[in-house]
Amino acid sequence: MRKHAATILTGIFCSLVTYFSVARLYQWAETGQLAVLSRKAHDQPEFVSWGDDRPSFVLLFALYLFFLKNGLHGMLVTCRDVWLRGRGWEP
Repeated sequence: MRKHAATILTGIFCSLVTYFSVARLYQWAETGQLAVLSRKAHDQPEFVSWGDDRPSFVLLFALYLFFLKNGLHGMLVTCRDVWLRGRGWEP
């Protein structure tokens, strides 16, 4: 039972990571700005665009794509594990 719960919790976590990455990338597609994960000082902007700060934009874009890829991979592995356990095989 613990293996099933761990598989389901992993799938939920990966789904959330994917959802938030897609939401940030969709916001970028709509506005052309990426939301910054955290601000260290009050004078820093909350959004980064390609024209303002290219290195930060590229790093954030790559980070969101990395989260998206890992979230989708985790969801696929979870679906495979659930399918295998449903057929009576232990992954």
